[in-house]
Amino acid sequence: MKAPAFCVGLLAALLLTASRPAPTLISLGFPDGVAIDAAGMLYVVDTDNGVVQKVSAAGEATPLAAGPLAYPTGVAVGPTGTVYVADAGSHSIVQVGPASPATTLVQGHGLVYPTAVAVDAAGNVYVADAGAGPNTGTVQKVSSRGSLTTLAKGLNKPAGIAVSAQGVVYVADTDNNTIRQINPGKPAELLAAAFNHPRGLALDAAGNLLVANTYDNNIRRVSPTGQVSLLAEGLHFPAGLAADPTGAVYVSDTGTSSLRKISPGGAISTLAGGGAPDAAPAPAPDNATVSRTDTTRRK
Repeated sequence: MKAPAFCVGLLAALLLTASRPAPTLISLGFPDGVAIDAAGMLYVVDTDNGVVQKVSAAGEATPLAAGPLAYPTGVAVGPTGTVYVADAGSHSIVQVGPASPATTLVQGHGLVYPTAVAVDAAGNVYVADAGAGPNTGTVQKVSSRGSLTTLAKGLNKPAGIAVSAQGVVYVADTDNNTIRQINPGKPAELLAAAFNHPRGLALDAAGNLLVANTYDNNIRRVSPTGQVSLLAEGLHFPAGLAADPTGAVYVSDTGTSSLRKISPGGAISTLAGGGAPDAAPAPAPDNATVSRTDTTRRK
């Protein structure tokens, strides 16, 4: 006896649903890079667990199928929905298309310790690389075939990067406590200073640069002319940043192992994860011997 068509369709739908990872409310180990796609889905790097989580507006999460990651640190979403992951532990940039498996865009070949990644409107990929030690950090532009062009060098463990619609690249020169900008065809120049271990960067809809001022536990806003103002405070070692078109800002708050949301009105809420705040450490002296992991991971 032939099964009714609606039964066949129902069975197929159930099998398809069962094959997908079920969304769950998550706990985060060490949240780092954050990105957002055109549909409002958030992507959060969980370095401790070696995974990138896709987080909905309701705080439900499913892991991104990015393959085995050694020590992921940064994430960005391109204009076609491709997700790029900076995997510092394997010296590589991994890409995951909307309907394709994870592949390696570039590994080695000038990448030493990629900490953050950004993508422009044309799909060009930019990487902040912390380098092997003080003042060996670089900014790299990666072609679709994985070749590298050095846009800046001599940075001090950069850990954040963003690119504007006009092609201006912004980089957090983290251990120099400054933000630098790279205009197309020009060398890096100082945009703003007097930060305290800045890390994640994001651009808002008005073209302002948002900065996770990690050791001061706040988020600052930098105007295109370099004027700095306070956006939010009361965080615990913020790291990654993303902004949506409505003005909401999303922050990986490493000290509480959470993903926080800052509303356009300034209210802060927890979207995913959460825990007791960690105590603040004293920053390492400039001449201290610091492990490579510690170049970007200082709670």
